[in-house]
Parts: sequence; structure tokens; C-alpha cells
Amino acid sequence: MSWPFSNVNELWSRTIAETLIRCDVRYAVVCPGSRSSPLAFAFARTEGIEAISILDERSASFFALGLAKRTGLPTALVCTSGTAAANFFPAIVEASESAVPLLALTADRPPELRNCRAGQTINQIRLYGDYPIHQEELALPISEKTALEDLIERVSRSCRVSIRPRGGPVHLNIPFRDPLPPIEDANYDFSLSESEWKAIITEHSKKRETSPMDAFDVESFADTDRGLLIVGAPLRPIGEKWLSNVSDLAESLNWPVLADALNPIRNHAASFPNLITSYDTICRSSALMQKLEAKKAIVIGDLPISKTLRSWLEQTRPQLRFLNPVGGNFDSTGGDSETVYHDFSDRGYGVSDREESDYLRAWKDADSAVSVALSQRLEETKPFFEGRAARLLSQRAPIGSALFVSNSMPPRDMEFFWERNDRNVGIYCSRGANGIDGILSTALGVAHESSPSFLLTGDLALLHDSNGALIRHAFKGSLTIVLINNSGGGIFEMLPVSQFGDEFETYFGTDQKVDFSYWARTYGIDYVKPDDWKELEALIEAPPRSGIRLVEVVTNRKADAALRKGLFTEIAASL
Repeated sequence: MSWPFSNVNELWSRTIAETLIRCDVRYAVVCPGSRSSPLAFAFARTEGIEAISILDERSASFFALGLAKRTGLPTALVCTSGTAAANFFPAIVEASESAVPLLALTADRPPELRNCRAGQTINQIRLYGDYPIHQEELALPISEKTALEDLIERVSRSCRVSIRPRGGPVHLNIPFRDPLPPIEDANYDFSLSESEWKAIITEHSKKRETSPMDAFDVESFADTDRGLLIVGAPLRPIGEKWLSNVSDLAESLNWPVLADALNPIRNHAASFPNLITSYDTICRSSALMQKLEAKKAIVIGDLPISKTLRSWLEQTRPQLRFLNPVGGNFDSTGGDSETVYHDFSDRGYGVSDREESDYLRAWKDADSAVSVALSQRLEETKPFFEGRAARLLSQRAPIGSALFVSNSMPPRDMEFFWERNDRNVGIYCSRGANGIDGILSTALGVAHESSPSFLLTGDLALLHDSNGALIRHAFKGSLTIVLINNSGGGIFEMLPVSQFGDEFETYFGTDQKVDFSYWARTYGIDYVKPDDWKELEALIEAPPRSGIRLVEVVTNRKADAALRKGLFTEIAASL
């Protein structure tokens, strides 16, 4: 790379890119556009950042979201001015609600070209409302040392904010004047050498912040045998340290551990001997309510999805303490609760060791009875059943693989049917806003340059993000899409609206009648439609070495809804 740079826009953008490297940014997802040319060239030419070109801004933003979910590090997201930036909005909402460090860098026209009908210009200031945890407009590029120092500090601070203390998306609006590409500008002058320039970047981007944490006397709170440790979907990206710290707390408490399948605990069963996976069915048993009633519960992250568990907590009214890294009110039960700011990725908790109690044994006995009954009934299902497909993933996904779970019915089937195991499968989901936006794109981001990965999704969620399949050309990795095709919105079959016949099918079922073999062929994706459980099992055990494979599992949503309801009712009644 020649020195000095061709013009002030190149200097400004390369300074941004070099600053981001020093803030641990490793990916920049770049969408095509003219006004963002300086940023596109900067990321393409800066060593240490992988610049990934994606056509569709909406897909690009969710792909970046997936990368940030997996790595836990800020991911840069670049677009041109105008409505291109508006397409980032759904992913920024999800990043905000799930504390994912997403850096939206939106190029813009200079102030003199705004509000005068200049092309491709909208008001981009506070474009995303209050969803970014930090947002500002950077100054127009200028080749002065003090201006560069200010730029570096603003960009590096934005990266720090995206990770700590709460974490979440940041929006930087970046105006540029012509010339936009890195072409020579006779008026450009910059006196610093390359080494001096890099020294300034290093000096002004090296600040670090630590997370303040609230004090919580867990020893005093956990003064009862009748306590529960409840773990829902994580509220921000997590890793091995989070798992180790939660395991240490669970071991010392010796309470039942009710863990949603949307966190990794069920895939590290050896580290959680008090793990309870059948709580949704157990909490349907009126005979066990008094016997298993808890006095206190510590909730890590969010509450599990289970509406049955939430209703049970609302009726039994234990004291709740929510330990999470984002703060706020997480108690949908309206009970006696407090939220304590604590991040298990940074630090754990411990109490004096307790003996196994009769209360713990009662939970374990109930869980064992439900697990045996469920296994027997699922083994008897010959046609494809959505719940058994989720269970099969827990049994056969390769050790160390990853699974991204779509919203709607898949996470509920995970919670109902995902078996305890020690397969070390990484679990990812978008439970911040709980939408079906960008499911395929996010899964591809999770799988990019990672271990073999799976996406468990329904047909409507996959179709909602069809453009995500265009990422195939930039994707490096292995993704198996386990498509549950139940011809529409299967989750609504579990709700009271399902009784309304034709109106239900038109406005809730919404079968799109798509032949997914043709859909896959359109995007150059491998397609397989297994005939039985053995064939599906083999496909899960042996994912492709690289590329995308679509495995279509055709189910009957009405029959599956009836089977679920019957299973839960029968087993709960037998307890």
C-alpha cells in the first residue's frame, strides 16, 4: 500500500479500519454503494480484518449479527447512504435486545447536501431511535493530527461501549465529500509518516473498560434447601468461562438446575449433575405442585421460554433474583424479584457446599420419570414429528458442532425434547426480539469459518429470509439446514386461534406452497429429502465438509400439535 494515501477520505477510512483492528474487530460486512466507497476500499485493503461483500443490507446485517454472536467481538457493518441504512434496523433491534456488539457504519452525504433533494439522502441521524446503546455522527474527514486523534478515540470508545458494560449495537454515521474512491486529490496534504500515523492509532485506541457488578450476598439468599437455579437463553454472547462459572455455582448450591435448551448447559451434562430438562411437563402436574414448590430461585439470564414454568412460578411465588449482564426488569411473573447486574463471563459466585436434599431428589425422580416416558413415546413415532427431529439433533449432532435455532416452534421443541448430553454443541438463537427476521443470514454468520453447524427452522422463517441464500458465495464453512416443513405456521396450531377454520389457514397458517427442491436449486444449495428417521439420523451425523445443505423434513402440523398436547397431558397425569 502506497504512502501517503491518495486523499483525505482514504486516510480517514483507513484510520477507522486500523483503529477497529486494535479493538479486536476481525470482520467487516460490506454492502455495495457509492457513498461508502472510502470505507469499502479501506476494509478491503487493511490486513487483519476480513472484508465480506454481501449484496442485500438486511441479510448483511443479520450475517454480521451471527458473526458477533459467535465471537462475542464487535463486527463492523458498512452501507451507503439512504434507505440502505434503514435495512439494518431489524438486526439492530435484535442486537439491542440481546446485547450483541454490532457496529453500524453508515456512510452519508455531507451536511450541505442534506435537505435539498440530493439523491439517495435521508435523515440518518438517530435513524435507529433508542435501540443503539451509543450513536453519533463523526466529523467530516480532515487531515489534521488533532482531528485524527479525536476520530480514533471516538471509534475505539464505540467499540468498548458495544461490549461493556451492557453491550449492544453502536451506530456511527460517517459523512464524506467527493472524491469518494482512492484517487489522487491535488488539495490533499498529510505530513505524518506511516509509522507516526500508526503510533497515534495505537496510543489513542488502547483504553480498556471493566464491567461494574452489583454486590449480591448469594450465601444469605440461598439459605434454603427448597431453591431452584433457573437458566434461560443467554442475554449476550457467552463462552467457556460463563459455563465454568455457572457450573461452580450449581455444584455448590446443590439445587435443581432447570436449564432451557437455548443455553449450552444441556450439552455439558457431566458438569451439571442436578440438571432438570423435563420441567415443562413436570410443572403441568397438579399432584407435584406443592411437593416441588420452591421458596427461592436464582435466574441466570432470561427465564426459559416455557409458559408452563412461568405460570407455575406465578402461582407458587418464590423469591426470585435475576443475575444478568444487562439489567432491567425480567420478571414477567410479577413476583417478589430483584435484578442484580452480574456477568458470569467475567466472574462467578459460590456458596458453602450443601448436601443433597429430599427436595432435589424429588425433582430428579420426576425428571427421570418424564424422560423415560418421553423416550418411549417418541421411539414409537413412525411419521416425522417435529419434536423428535429436535431430539435427534441432541443425540446425533457431531461433538463440538453448533446449532442456530429459529424462532416460533423450534425453540419450544428444543425446550420440550432436547436431551441431556455431553456433545459440547454450541447453541445460538435470536431471543432478543423473538422475530423470524434474518434467520438464515444469522445462521450463516454463526457458521462462517467455524465448526460444522446446523440451522433448525420452519418453512416460513426460511422463506422470510430467502435473500440470505445469496450469502452462499461469501460463506466459508458448513451449514446443514434442518427444515421442518409443516406447510405454514405450526406454532399457531398450539394456540386458541387454531379452531377458526378457513380464517386460521388464511391469516395464521399461511402455507406458501413452495417446492423447496426448486428453491435450493435456485441458489445452488444441496438438497436432500429423507424418507425415514434412519436417513435423517445419518444426515445429521455426517454434515457436509463445506457449503450449505438443505434437509427437508416434511411434517403434519395439525397431527404434531395434537401429539404434543397428548404427550404432555398423559405424562403429567401419570406423575
